[in-house]
Amino acid sequence: MRFRDKIKKPQRPVVSYEILPPREKDGTLNTYAETISSLLSQTHIDAINIPEVREEEGRGERPVSNQNRGEPREFGRLLQDIVGIEAIINRVVVHNSYDNQLKWFEETHKVYEIENMIIVGGESSKINYIGPTVNEVLKAVSYRYNSKGGDIFCGGIAIPSRDNESKNLIKKSSFGSEFFTTQVLCDSENIIKMIDRYQSRCNEKNTFPRRILLSFAPISSMKNIEFLKWLGVEIPKDTEKYLMGRPGSMAERSLDIAIEVMNQILNHIIEQKLKVPIGLNVEHIMSYNFQLSVEMLQELAKIYREFCIKSNHY
Repeated sequence: MRFRDKIKKPQRPVVSYEILPPREKDGTLNTYAETISSLLSQTHIDAINIPEVREEEGRGERPVSNQNRGEPREFGRLLQDIVGIEAIINRVVVHNSYDNQLKWFEETHKVYEIENMIIVGGESSKINYIGPTVNEVLKAVSYRYNSKGGDIFCGGIAIPSRDNESKNLIKKSSFGSEFFTTQVLCDSENIIKMIDRYQSRCNEKNTFPRRILLSFAPISSMKNIEFLKWLGVEIPKDTEKYLMGRPGSMAERSLDIAIEVMNQILNHIIEQKLKVPIGLNVEHIMSYNFQLSVEMLQELAKIYREFCIKSNHY
C-alpha cells in the first residue's frame, strides 16, 4: 500500500522516520543507506522523511555548525531504489522564484521519481522572501501540475504554538495539503489545543481533518536543547529542568517525556472522541542520537499502534 493510501485511512497506523541526508565528509549516500537498512531491521516504518537544511539569519547564531550535506532528493531516490521504502522530501519554497520552484517539483517527480513532498515556508512572515508562499505552491502543484498528469502527494508543517494554527491547517488543506507533520513536541498543551480547534473548524466547515504526524526526538545533551530552541521548538521550563536533573541520563528522561506527551495526546483524542487522524514521526536531531531515536521510535510506535487498534471513533 502506498504512503498516500495509508495516510488517507484514518484508523491505519502511519509511522515515519526523519533523517538528514549524510554529511559530504561522511562518505557516499550508499554507505549511509546501510544505516537506514539497520533501522528497518529493528522496527517497521512507512516512509523516510528527509528535511531540507537551510540557514535562517533571523534565528541568530546557530548553536551547532551547519554541514554540507547530500542532496535530499538524491538521498530519497537512493532509499527508494536500494532500501525499498518511500521517501518524503521537504522543500522550503520561499528562497527561489515561483517558476523555478515549479520546475524543481516537476524534476523531483519525473527524474527522481519521488511523489511525497512537504511544502515548507520561511522562518517569519515579517521577512520579505523572493519566493512564493506555501499556499501558492500547494495550489500550483496539487491542481495545476497534478491536473496535467502529475502525481505529487503534498503535505505541510504544523506549528502548535503558533496563533490560529488551526486556521492555517484548514487553509493549507483547501490548497491541497493532505497531511501535516508537527515540530518536535516536548509538551502536550499546545498540540491538544490545536487539535481541538482544528476539529471544531473542520466541523463548522463540514470538511474532514487531515492526518497530523506527531514529531518526537531524543534529547541527550544541553547542545540538543539549544539546537531545538534555535529551531523554534518550545521546551517548558519545568521540562527543561527535568531533563537537566538526576538520576538517570538525559536521554532516558527525554524518552519519559515523549511517552508522557504521546499518552496525554492520545488519551485526549479518545476521551473527546476527536476525528483528527494521528500519525507518528521520530527524528534524531543529531547523528549521534541515531540509536536513541530508534529506541524512542520502538517505544512510541508500540503505544501508538495500540491506540490505533483500540480506537473505533474514526
